[in-house]
Parts: sequence; structure tokens; C-alpha cells
Amino acid sequence: MNERADASMNFERNSFFFLCLTAAGFCLCCCPPARAQDSLRGGLRGSVKDADFYVGVPEVVINLEPGGQNVRTDKDGRFFVNDLAPGVYRLAATAEGYIRTSQSGVVVSAGSVRELDIEMTAEVVELDEFTVQDLITDESNVVPLSIGASLQSFASAISPELLKSAGSSGDIGGALKRLASTAVVDSRYVVVRGLSDRYNVVVLNGARLPSSDPDKRAVNIDIFPTGLIETVVSSKTAVPSMPGESTGGYLNIITKRIPKEPFLNISMSYGYNTLSTGSGQFLSYKGGGTGFLGDAGSREMPSIMQDINAMPNSSAALTFNDPALSPADIEAARLSANSRAAAIALRDRAMGTSYKDAPMDFSFSAIGGTRFEDFMGGTLGLIGGFTYGKKYTAEVGERGFANIGAGVAQPTQQFDFQRGTESLLAGALLSASLEFNPENSVTLTWFANLSAQDDAIFAFGPSLTLTELMIFREFMFYTERRLQTLQLTGEHVMPGMSDIKMDWLIAYSMSSQNQPDLRKANYAFSTDPSINAYVGPGDPAPPDFERTWRRLDDTNYNVALNFEIPLDEEAKNGDGGTKFKFGGNFDHSTRDYKTDNFEYVGLPDGLLVANFLGLAPGTPLLTLPPSPDDRRMLTLGDLLGGIDLVDQTRDPNGLGGDLVRDNFFLARAFNIPAREVYTAYQTIPAAYGSFTFNLNKKFETTVGARVEATRMTVSVERIGDGGSNFASGKSDNFELNRTDLLPSMSNRWEIADKMSIRSSVSRTIARPTFKEIALVFSRDPETGNFFVGNPALQMSSIMNYDLRWEYNPAPGDQFAISLFAKSIDKPIEFVNLGVFNTAENEERAVVYGFEIEMYKDLGRLMETLEGFSFGLNYGFVFSKVELSQNSREIRERAGLSLDRPLQG
Repeated sequence: MNERADASMNFERNSFFFLCLTAAGFCLCCCPPARAQDSLRGGLRGSVKDADFYVGVPEVVINLEPGGQNVRTDKDGRFFVNDLAPGVYRLAATAEGYIRTSQSGVVVSAGSVRELDIEMTAEVVELDEFTVQDLITDESNVVPLSIGASLQSFASAISPELLKSAGSSGDIGGALKRLASTAVVDSRYVVVRGLSDRYNVVVLNGARLPSSDPDKRAVNIDIFPTGLIETVVSSKTAVPSMPGESTGGYLNIITKRIPKEPFLNISMSYGYNTLSTGSGQFLSYKGGGTGFLGDAGSREMPSIMQDINAMPNSSAALTFNDPALSPADIEAARLSANSRAAAIALRDRAMGTSYKDAPMDFSFSAIGGTRFEDFMGGTLGLIGGFTYGKKYTAEVGERGFANIGAGVAQPTQQFDFQRGTESLLAGALLSASLEFNPENSVTLTWFANLSAQDDAIFAFGPSLTLTELMIFREFMFYTERRLQTLQLTGEHVMPGMSDIKMDWLIAYSMSSQNQPDLRKANYAFSTDPSINAYVGPGDPAPPDFERTWRRLDDTNYNVALNFEIPLDEEAKNGDGGTKFKFGGNFDHSTRDYKTDNFEYVGLPDGLLVANFLGLAPGTPLLTLPPSPDDRRMLTLGDLLGGIDLVDQTRDPNGLGGDLVRDNFFLARAFNIPAREVYTAYQTIPAAYGSFTFNLNKKFETTVGARVEATRMTVSVERIGDGGSNFASGKSDNFELNRTDLLPSMSNRWEIADKMSIRSSVSRTIARPTFKEIALVFSRDPETGNFFVGNPALQMSSIMNYDLRWEYNPAPGDQFAISLFAKSIDKPIEFVNLGVFNTAENEERAVVYGFEIEMYKDLGRLMETLEGFSFGLNYGFVFSKVELSQNSREIRERAGLSLDRPLQG
């Protein structure tokens, strides 16, 4: 009876503590809904053997950091550690009579047990105390410790084996999809628990990277080749050491480091695509492709076009007397000459698509490393690698357009659609790490990559309103993204100062997105024999023939310093206890953005096209059905560059000479802004502190807060007045300044053997992009959508709540259920105002859902299945936005429902 009473009292006491602390966290952070937690747990097992006699060493103390778990080997030298949070660990082994041995970069993955063998060398002479490090791991597990968030965030790590399955030249997007409630949109944008990139943070080795995308805050994940990445640690629960934007997820991409011994791995592969490889019908265009290492250089804007005043800038015809009779003639002749010079420079860059023969997909990877003992008093590890891959994909089908009226979609156009995409992904890594002992190391890492994608689109279909019209759309979009980062990091333990741990980081990164000579041709052809000519497509968003040069350059400076102080003997010995962690971070980013827009003036008439093609009068200008195959037919897009060189006419009956007229020419855009330019700066200093303590052996609590300041400045240069309503020569500055206190609290309660409950409550924020706070009129050349920023935009404040139950019956086995909810105050959403889109703050939004995760080691069921495991996860996410008054009125006028989910 007494034992039962004690057990009951302990259960009630723990329940009371759990409920009180969870409620205290809710009050501490103030406000509604919840946020989910970590993912599955893992394990570590292995043996310790004598390096000389290769027999098991008993009573070896194995210590794991972070977390401070301690175990001892049995009489045969074997050990096992269960219920480990997925992540990257450092292991230290000590035993009487043996030299202390350590190993860093031990990756524990969700739902699996890592196997590890350690050798220890016996002491044969009496020496002063020293430490020998021996990396007992294969090349695939060469990652650093303590980069990124503490395991208090319940992180889950993607195993190196899963990354390898994507191929050395593939990107990490495919592996990220395996995580619960994680999606990758357009192969590059991470969405976690239904939350877009605005609510997620992507870092490389713990350092923030610039986004290289004018419309996104987080870096695109399709630029990271798997061959150079060791693991990706995903955290869905914010802790004070993380950036304040870690609402949905914090993804730490960790590169390879320090090998165990010299190695060199080389791989090569080929792929075959039935729609593109060797078919002779891969859609591209003259001058298209990504080149060997990018093709932006051959697409740069001709020098004659770079001066804002060098080209015509209106729809007015270029007509002048030769010889000139007035200043107007002189100016028109100058503009005509410049336009012709531009046409000559662009004549080999087609405005129409064509077929070519696509080679096989190809990938190559070479990664090697070595280590040097006794280098400057430590061990020097070097690793380097290069990956390269090309892919050719094709898409054939039907597409359509529709207008929404009274909430009902009304079809306006249906197309036969073709797309050809050539993609290039290359990366390089160099890393040097000097370890003086297991607790003190310095690492220098250089990482660079290149991602290029060339898209060609050909679509045609009859008009649904005028059946004699055949509508054409030909697009050519090339995008090249580059990233370079240089990082210096260090990890240290101070034995003479209560074993204080310190880690630091200094990083500089540069990224760019270059989209040179994006081309669009929208036109129609009248199949009426009496007309037999190209006509306007009636597109409500001109221009119909367009060329755009767009470039973005970002830089980022990141400095971080973190300390962890054990406050009692248990913490010093790594056995739980009370710890205080604090640190700071300084993040500074810059951006330079520039877009130059051009459009063709006029539409070549049937006679001009016929003469250019050498056709007799009355001969059909176009063969039906249409095709991008230049051997069968030439569309108007194929002809534009040549016609621009021969369209000029000269009438000898002018005043005192010839009357010269340009009928079709390239001009500075006037239906849209001629040029869009802005520079931007963002500075985010932050400081945090947190306490971790144990109420008893089964209940751990972490409470802390982060203070983060935000300063964003965007300077917009107003150039040109065509379609932009901006006065020339002026500039405007737009700023956002704010300081936030971001408290958080998390608990872990082991309610039974191998079973625990976790809870968390935290506050995070979401920031706008640079263009969203600047009153600049911009246009996306790919979609044609116009966007105007909103200087009144505010940052969002989010409350996150999480509850998780997990059961780990055996190594490699786990079952977990997570509940999460989020309350977003002033969510930033896009709104269509008719002519253009903008960003506005809605009143509030809620996001909630659940996740179910299960992993099973199949080897426990049947010996023949040893090494196989079964995994399953399911996530459900629901969101709802409470609209602002302005958004309600817009949707009511459009006949749309006022209930809609959060944009994600």
C-alpha cells in the first residue's frame, strides 16, 4: 500500500508540475494556439575494443554531447544508448589504463540505431594528461557538432544514406519531403506545417544565407547538391538560440567535414528520359541552354541598350527626314540607329522556340579528404569535393486560362502546351578543421554552388471567342543563381572555468540571381484566308513582345557567439542538472536589384512577313497545325529578330530628301516601368538566454527568451515615367524598425519507461521582404503580374503551441503523435487590387494540426530483414485567415468566399 501511495503521490506531483509549468509557459508568452515538436528518436550502439589486442574493454564511460548522456560498456565492451534526439553528437570514451578517445560528427537519425565501433589505446608510459582524438566513423558521417540549435528544439536529422539515395548531383529537396508535414514547392521553396518560406529559416552550418530571390526571404533549397551535404537537421520548435523567424521550421544544412582517413570517392551516372533524350523534339530555342557552367555571359544586355535614354521610349513611330530638317529629325534618326544597332547585337537570340536533340542526363561527383596528426599541436582534417549534373525534362499537355466572376471560373483560353527545361547544378566544397583536443577545434569552410535553368515554352490554341484566331505564346526564361560562403567556426571547453562551453561563428556570403534576356512573344494569327496575317492577341496585360534583363545581388555578414555554463555538479558531469545558456548574434544583409524592360513597337503586317519569307502574295503565312519545329514552319516569334533588321522603309518623295520610317523596332518599355532599381539593407542584432533544469530525474524544463531588433531600409530609384508614374531623378527611402521580446518554454516528462510527453510554447515573428515595404512598381516577367509594395506593412507576431507524446519500445522503434497550433497576429498576405498585387496585413490567422509518426526496425521481426526499417508519417494542417476590412470588400465584390486558408 505504501509503495502504491508513493507512486500515486509521485504521479500526482509530476502531473501538477507538468501542468503548472506548461500553464506558466502559456502565460509567459501570452496568447493563443500551439506549435508542434520534434520528430522521432534514435539510438546508438556499438563496442569498445583494445586497439592492440582487439578485445572488448569493460567499464568504459561513454559520454555524449550535447545532452550529457552517460553509459558504461558491459563486460564484453558493448554499449547502447536509446531515446536520443536526432542530430549530431560528439562522443568521448574514458577508461582507467587507456588514453581518452573521442569522436565527433556522429549522426543519429530518426527511427534508426547508429552502429559504432571504437578502439582505445592502452597507456604504456606515464605522461602528463593529454587527449588523443580518433574519428571512428566512415567518410559519410563527417559533420560538426553544435552547429545550429540545441537539441532542446527536438530536431530531426536526415540520415546520410537518405541523401545518398538522391544521387551526388541531385539537390536536397527530395530528402526534405520525407520529413513529417514538410513539402517542397516548385522544387525550391520549403513549406513546413503549411507555412511558406516567410515563416521558415534555412542556414548553412548555422549561418544565415541570403535568399537570391526578390520574392522570398528564405534561400532556395534546390541549389544544394547532396554530394557535398552530410545531413540536414530540421527543428520545428523554436528555442531562444534560433532566429526569431523559426515559426514553421529551422533547417540547418551541414556540409561534410574531417574524414577518418584519406579517401577519394568518384562517381558518374547517366540518365535517359523518354520524352527528351534523343527524341529530336526537346523544346529549346536558338542560343538556348545552360552552357557548361552557366550561360549568363552570352545573354548580357548589349552596351548600346544600357543607357536609359539610348533607345526609343514610346509607341510613336520613328519617322524622320534624311537629311534632317529639324532637331526632331536628328533625335529620331539617333534613336532609329541605336535600335538597329541593338537588333544587330540581338539577331542570334531568337524570340521563338524550336526543337533540338537533348543528350542524356549526366552527373559527376568527386569528393576526397585526408588528415594530418600532430599539426600545430592538433589534428588537421581536410576535405574537398566537386559535383556537377545536367538534366533535360519535357512536359507536354494542355493548359488553360479562366476569369473568375461571381466565384465561378469562366474559361477564356485553352492551349496545347509544351515545355522543355534544361537544368544545371554544380557545387564545390573546401573545408579545413584543426582539432587541438575533443573539446577545442577551429574550422574554415568555403562552399560555392551554381544553379542554372533554361525554360522554353510553346503554346497555341484557338480563341474561344473568335474561332478564326489562333493564339500563340512563346516564352524563353533563363535563370542563373550563384552562392558563395566563407565560414570560420570554433568550439571550445574551458576546464579551468567550470567547464564553460563556447562556440562562435563568423561568416560572409554572396548570392546572386541573374535572369538575362527573358523573352516573351504573345500574338495571334488569323486563319481567315482573306486576312492571312498576324494580329494582336488581345492580351489585357501588354506588352505582347517583351525582353527583360533582371539581376539581384545579395551579401550577408553573420557573427554569433554562444556560451553554456553548468551550474551544478550534475551538469558538469553531463548528467542533466542545471545549465545556463546565453549568446548573441549579429546579422547584416544588403541587396542590389535592377530590372531593365524593353518591348517591340508595332506588329509586322502580312506583306512584310511574306516578303521576308519570300512567299508569293496570297500564300498562307502559317502552316497548320502549328509546330515549334523550324524545319516545318517558322512562327512570328522565329521571325521577329530578322524582320527588325529589314522593316525600315525609305520614301524618296520626302521634304528635301528621303522620308525614313521604322515600322517595327525595339524600345524601352512604356506599358510597364522602363527600369526598376532599388538597394536595401537589413540589420538584425539579437541576444538570448535560457535555463535548463530538472525538477527530478524524469522532468526537464527549459525556459528562456530572445531579444531581436529589426532594421530594414529600402531605397528606390525612380527612373522613367512610362507606365510607372515615377518622376525621373528622384528616390524614396522606406524603413521598418522594431524590437521584439521572444520568450519560450519547453518541458519533457518521462511518464513511464520508454514513454514521454513534451510540451512547448514560444513566440516568433515574420518579416516582409524588401520589395513588400517599398512603394515601387515592379513586374514579374515570367507571370506578367504587377506588384506594388506597401510602406504601411507591419511584421507579424506568432504564438506557437506544441504537445507531443512519444513511445520508444525498442531501438529503432518509435510511435509518436504531435499536436500543434499557431496564432498569427497581422499575417502578411498578398492581395489583388485589380491592376496590380500588393501585400497587406490581415487581422489574424490560425494554423493547427497533428502529425503521426511510426518507425519499425524490421530486423526485430525477421532476421533476414536485418538492416531494413519501415517508416510512416502523416500530417494534417488546417488554417484560416480573418480578413481585414479591405480584403473582405475585395472578395465580396469578386463574389468570393470570405473563408480562406493562409497563403502557403
